[in-house]
Amino acid sequence: MEQQQEVVSAAGGQSRSTDVLGAAVSPAPTFPAVLDACCGGRAMWFDKRDKRGMFVDVRNETIVREDMVRKDGTPWRGWTIDVTPDKVADFTKLPFHDNTFALVVFDPPHLSFGEKSYMTKQYGTLRGKDWRAMLRDGFAECFRVLRPEGVLIFKWCEVEILLSEILALTPERPLFGHKSGKQQKTHWVTFMKAPNVELTGAEGVRVE
Repeated sequence: MEQQQEVVSAAGGQSRSTDVLGAAVSPAPTFPAVLDACCGGRAMWFDKRDKRGMFVDVRNETIVREDMVRKDGTPWRGWTIDVTPDKVADFTKLPFHDNTFALVVFDPPHLSFGEKSYMTKQYGTLRGKDWRAMLRDGFAECFRVLRPEGVLIFKWCEVEILLSEILALTPERPLFGHKSGKQQKTHWVTFMKAPNVELTGAEGVRVE
């Protein structure tokens, strides 16, 4: 079998395999360490252009809300949200290899807003969808592209559907979580993907 060596491209950020004669063999793409699987307008990010993140969404659009009056009658200039993912893709079918990312953020739609509402344009909707199948597939894909012992952060707003119903859609066990929001209905849940090895014995020795 031919020997291969890895050469890292300083300019392109890709690893390139070469055989013993120095001929190039299919470069392997590299990605940021963090995947946001349904980024929307990146509202949770401190830096919306953080180079450590790979941003994915099923949409690529600018949403403009031009309402000029608030509900209480006071003037308002509206808002603009840019949904500009690095890759346009559905979180139920992510275009990445297994075990790619060190951390995955999964913040799927969690309410059944009307299709034409501004809330749907901003956050997406569960209306008209088999949401159990969609979220089950989404969890499976997020864990597939997550590295062994990588971390998944899951966000869920418990307004219409209980968190316990959602966690039942994945066989993975959460580690811990936190409630936030005025009514304490938004849950942040942390998972860790199982390692490729099993822990056995009193000393916790890893065995292949």
